[in-house]
Amino acid sequence: VILTKMDGTAKGGGAISAVAKTDARIVFIGTGEHIRDLEPFQADRFISRLLGMGDLSALMRIAQEEIGQDEQLERVGKNLMSGKFNLNDMYYQMQAVTKMGTLEKVMSMIPGMQKMEDKIDYEESQRKLSRFRCIMDSMTSEEKEQPGIIKASRIQRIADGSGVTPHEVRDLLKQYNQSRKMMGTIGKDRKMRKQMMKQMGGMDLEGLE
Repeated sequence: VILTKMDGTAKGGGAISAVAKTDARIVFIGTGEHIRDLEPFQADRFISRLLGMGDLSALMRIAQEEIGQDEQLERVGKNLMSGKFNLNDMYYQMQAVTKMGTLEKVMSMIPGMQKMEDKIDYEESQRKLSRFRCIMDSMTSEEKEQPGIIKASRIQRIADGSGVTPHEVRDLLKQYNQSRKMMGTIGKDRKMRKQMMKQMGGMDLEGLE
């Protein structure tokens, strides 16, 4: 059996029940419109996604397939978990997300995000992602490396250069600070860090402070 349309709001619970009744075996699940979106069925990962706990191992697999074995990707992951990442890391992260497929598909693999899916306007979020990248393109290397130096005059210059309002530049900086704080907190939780490291294919996060 191949379960399809698993990238939408359907959870597949009914299909699982039918499969159990007929003693059939699920071989693949489809999470998109292309052949490459078929992935081998693994019960533990499927249940994790079904319960809204995400599937970081699938996320990392897609990242490696679409982006390749990239040292920068691992560095960004470590910086993100330590709370030390900068806007260069955030820009690379956004580029990676764009390469990996729709925002909805990627977000469904991140722990906790399925609980928020009814509140998320994915089309608007995709547009915001593009705007954020455009804003960062208008920043200097120093500003991306040290976002703390971006004050009012720099915000206005960046807004003028990227064709957006100062409010949108502040929105980007707010998003960046929230992500850094949240992931830094997770990175300090040893138990959660080990769990995420396991899901992310053994990425070495043990050196984080």
